Amino acid sequence: MPRVLPRLLLALVAGSLPVAAGFADEPPSVAPAPAVGGEVPQPTSAAPTTPVPTPGTLGPMRAPATPTPEQAACLACALGVERNLVSALATVRRHSVSVLNLRKDRHGELALAGVGSGVLVNKSSKGTNLWVITNAHVTAGSEALDVVTSDGRTWRVTIEDQIERYDFSLLRFVDKPKGLKGVDINAAASKGLVEGAWVLATGNPFFLALDGQPICTLGVISGTDRILGGEYFYGNAIQHDAEVNPGNSGGPLWNAKGQLIGINGKIASRPGAPGAGPSNSGASFSIPIHQVKAFLDQLVGPDDAQSGFLGVQVETSTNGDGNPAGALVTGFERNSPASIGTPKDHPLAVKDVIEQITLAGKPFKILTATDLTNALVLYPNNTKVSLKYRRGSKLFTWTGVLGGGG
Repeated sequence: MPRVLPRLLLALVAGSLPVAAGFADEPPSVAPAPAVGGEVPQPTSAAPTTPVPTPGTLGPMRAPATPTPEQAACLACALGVERNLVSALATVRRHSVSVLNLRKDRHGELALAGVGSGVLVNKSSKGTNLWVITNAHVTAGSEALDVVTSDGRTWRVTIEDQIERYDFSLLRFVDKPKGLKGVDINAAASKGLVEGAWVLATGNPFFLALDGQPICTLGVISGTDRILGGEYFYGNAIQHDAEVNPGNSGGPLWNAKGQLIGINGKIASRPGAPGAGPSNSGASFSIPIHQVKAFLDQLVGPDDAQSGFLGVQVETSTNGDGNPAGALVTGFERNSPASIGTPKDHPLAVKDVIEQITLAGKPFKILTATDLTNALVLYPNNTKVSLKYRRGSKLFTWTGVLGGGG
């Protein structure tokens, strides 16, 4: 059954509790309250009055110009875009949730240790009807988790499974979530994105959605297929300039049609004022929903989900004209599956140039190191893989299986 929002959340509104460390989840600062007791200074003289002009002294009034057909069409187009965005937001906001990371305090009681955001999604091809997707770094270190839905109700959830390396986590409701509705995941929605397309981000920035009503920000896509390293690895990431701030992590990114296209997670931040956390610099990064979709059945399956691991280090190779021509192998990681497999007489080696990778029967042409990385992040462990690579003037084929990357 839904549970009442804990009283301790009132302390959060005053900024007295920190949030969990993460990419977009540093605690906001709270300005000190002004001193009480002093009188408000009163003006010593009346403000000067503005003289009212005598009718007819300003010259003849001109009627506003009639807009040209081009101006009228432009205005109609702008108003149409606005209507579409308002309609999309009205549809999607009920799917956005606030995520509360709870840990035991020194008295052994559960207390709020961090906040983030999430999105309600409908079932995959297996199992339960309704799930919550959020960032793995939002749930990290939790001893219990709650979500607050847009109707203000609070629900206990547990981690069903997660791909920690890629920073997404699937949450299960402890009690049957009556009266809630998830969004269908359409993998095609995040493919073929173009720069300049409108996007909406909803979530819980700066604790402003503790009542469940998500905060919305608007922006445009400013880059696609970004790669960001670190403790959590982002591939095929969507870069956009919709404001994503502390508390937005794990929340949804929508297109102008109201389709779910990503899970917000990382930001390029700039230092804040003394005592404040980092603030958004205008570059936010989202996990594309087609990557999450690729792992969804595994996440709800009986075995632990794991990312695929090839373990080969590469950089972009260029041809004689300076154009990208494949992924040059520069090294291998420890226990790399790429260091075993076939052919035994010509194993994949440093200085080989990978020109194609085939994963689960689907070929990907490789022109750059980014191409190889962005193909691999879409497949789990135990996926069959083959590489076509060039050594000098000869072509070889390597076959094997992806290992587990966590």
